[in-house]
Amino acid sequence: MCEGCALTSRTDEPGSEAAWVAARSEKGVALRFGDKVLWFHGECADRLRGYRLETLLRVRLVDGCPEVEGVIHEPVEERGVDYLVMPDDPAEFAREFRWFMRNPAIAATLRYQAALLRLLRREFDARGFTEVLAPMISIATDPGLRGARKLRTEYYGMTYELTSSVIMFKQASAAVLDKVYFVARNVREEPPAHAATGRHLSEFTQFDIEWALATVDDAIGLAEDVLKAVSKALADEGSELLEAVGKRKEPVVFEPPFERIHYDDALDMAREMGYDVRWGKELSQEAETAIARKVGGPVWLTGFPVVSRGFYYLPNPEDPRYNLDFNLILPEGYGEVIDGGTREYRHPQVEERIRSLGEPVEIYEWFIDLTRKGAIPPSTGWGLGVERLTRYLLGWDHIARAAFFPKVPGVVPLP
Repeated sequence: MCEGCALTSRTDEPGSEAAWVAARSEKGVALRFGDKVLWFHGECADRLRGYRLETLLRVRLVDGCPEVEGVIHEPVEERGVDYLVMPDDPAEFAREFRWFMRNPAIAATLRYQAALLRLLRREFDARGFTEVLAPMISIATDPGLRGARKLRTEYYGMTYELTSSVIMFKQASAAVLDKVYFVARNVREEPPAHAATGRHLSEFTQFDIEWALATVDDAIGLAEDVLKAVSKALADEGSELLEAVGKRKEPVVFEPPFERIHYDDALDMAREMGYDVRWGKELSQEAETAIARKVGGPVWLTGFPVVSRGFYYLPNPEDPRYNLDFNLILPEGYGEVIDGGTREYRHPQVEERIRSLGEPVEIYEWFIDLTRKGAIPPSTGWGLGVERLTRYLLGWDHIARAAFFPKVPGVVPLP
């Protein structure tokens, strides 16, 4: 019985393979060839029973049975975690990820995510965007974290912040490069309760874009075109990986345009369905799920109140109570996957908004100075949650399954 795909040679010697002893039971023994697993039974398994789990062997398959040609490496101590059986608890999964990454479904997820990033880069490169490498520490980073806490470190005697968002760096770079994208790692101390949502990590990846002089319609249209192109390519190129994960029977292919609902209308819909939502606050995950279910697919929520967001959104000139911003909500309870909008670039509005958030203005001086001297252009952009999109496309129950060494909120210590 084979659990995994066909083998490919990992050595110059034809037919010889390096393989780890992956599992052992009364019924058989499993060998792991990289990210592929083969089970052997009967006499074939008996040849392997004397080796400790995770012993690295040189084997040759002859008539479907392994012939051991030698031991490459033998562990000092046999592991106790059965990585072929993943736990339901995401915290346990995260604690033992060093083992569960060997599970074929998780290995397929990592390969699928790599394909996703490659395709995203391909789409934006073709559209004239320039990739920029994001800084990991800064004197100040995004203050609009919606309940999360920024993490800080000492750097040459000063307090620096770990990057929680590249928003200001995106705006600054758009002044020079016009159209930019980042594959940005972000760190935030999320409330421990967020672990139960299935969609929050304290360390995550955003595919961030910024487009000078673009409008909300430009940015939404771009997101829809890219999601359609990438999901179609993954449906073809990633079909074997999707099958190896085994959580979705059919690939997801986005078919835009998606419906757009203004924040106020979304509140009315949520209240009609019995949800207690208040103006000026984020919609609950349950309310977002119900709205997406009613719409029947992904949905854009637009025009959030200024009081509910960070300093970097431009108020709508037709009604300054609301921002020119948007979120893309996925169906099936997967929640927000894109957050974006048109940026506030004017001085003194930027400084006033930062002050209103209770932030120490001096640590934002490098950015405020750019606005004061006219060096930040009008722009629109968004950030796409890479692990969130991976989770949705593959159908995983929790975002931890879509992350490499996941940081589940409230779970410590983790590698």
